Amino acid sequence: MNDHDAKTAELRRQAMETLKSRPSSMEKMPVKDVRKLVEELQVHKVELEMQNDELRSMQCQLEQSRKKYSDLYDFAPVGYLTLSEEGRIVEANLTAARQLGVERSILIGKPFNLYASENDREELHLHLRKVFKTRQPHTCEIKPNGRSRIDCYFQLDSTYLLDSDGESLARTTMTDISDRKKAEEKLTALAGRLELRNRELEQFAFIASHDLQEPLRKIMAFGERLGTTCKEKLDEEGKDYLNRILNASKRMQQFIRDLMKYARVATRPEPLDTFDLREAVMEVISDLEIKIERVGANVEVFELPAVEGEKSQISQLFQNLIANALKFHGEEQPHIKIYSRRTDHDCPIFVEDNGIGFDEKYLDRIFGPFERLHGKSAYEGTGMGLAICRKIVERHGGSITAKSKPGEGATFIITLPLACN
Repeated sequence: MNDHDAKTAELRRQAMETLKSRPSSMEKMPVKDVRKLVEELQVHKVELEMQNDELRSMQCQLEQSRKKYSDLYDFAPVGYLTLSEEGRIVEANLTAARQLGVERSILIGKPFNLYASENDREELHLHLRKVFKTRQPHTCEIKPNGRSRIDCYFQLDSTYLLDSDGESLARTTMTDISDRKKAEEKLTALAGRLELRNRELEQFAFIASHDLQEPLRKIMAFGERLGTTCKEKLDEEGKDYLNRILNASKRMQQFIRDLMKYARVATRPEPLDTFDLREAVMEVISDLEIKIERVGANVEVFELPAVEGEKSQISQLFQNLIANALKFHGEEQPHIKIYSRRTDHDCPIFVEDNGIGFDEKYLDRIFGPFERLHGKSAYEGTGMGLAICRKIVERHGGSITAKSKPGEGATFIITLPLACN
């Protein structure tokens, strides 16, 4: 006999005893009423049997649902823990036990910090304290205790829970993030090596450029001396060769100077300072006064924000952009406008001209070192000006881009994150 049958038999016995103790009134009832009463009892009996069958079915369904929930809980891809306010484990699924490398029965009632590495126990304590104090979700990362799990990392996501007895609990999910942490460590190490290589390359470029200047100066000096002292002895072909040597030497000298400027952006950082950008731009315009007058350009500078950065580099940035606009002007009088537009997030700065413009399919190319969209005979330069601009802006944590169409001018857009207070 199972438990259900035993309970049914006990209830029947108790009911019979109750009926015996009560005085019977059926002996005085007419036969017709007795039959009617018996019929009603039989109907009630059938109803009870049907209800009993329905209850058994519902109980079976509930048992199946409970088993499904239990399986989903125990074999979930993440660990589930219920922790008391003292940090003890009240409940744990099989995944959490497997993650911690301990039998579930051993976990229950133990302080959770026993299974965290010594370096992370304080972090775990603060994590739970914040959950119970603020009753808001909180996340932290820990390493488990134990030599065999030295390379493991877990992310804990805890939420506050008040159970039916009024006890404060924390429901915590424990996700294995070991692969992600290893990838982050490799990426950090790779970024460190890349930064070191870039720094070494920039230093090499700076030193090499500096060392190249001395022999180049000698070439130019002896070439000029040769042109002065032996000019009469040279025929037209010799004079042409000499002019080519001197012109090539000047281009090489400018190339080396630009290369040094490019390398100096990162190799010789100066302290950051807060200054008025408009004043700095006006100083640049003053330095370019002769070039501006030569091409008859009109340069307008509107309100600009205060910026935080290396003033010399920011000045170099705008000197290159203005010089670029002066160089690539069209047939119309060059008109350059420098202004800013304040937004909720930043304060982009615009350098707009009415020059020859360019096709935007070359947008990425124009900011590369030594990149030129025109031949040397059409426009002078080394192709380093915009590369230096991008280097300076990135050095300050900003960005630079441009909008343009051939024959319709160009607008360079600079965003400096600290441009607006």
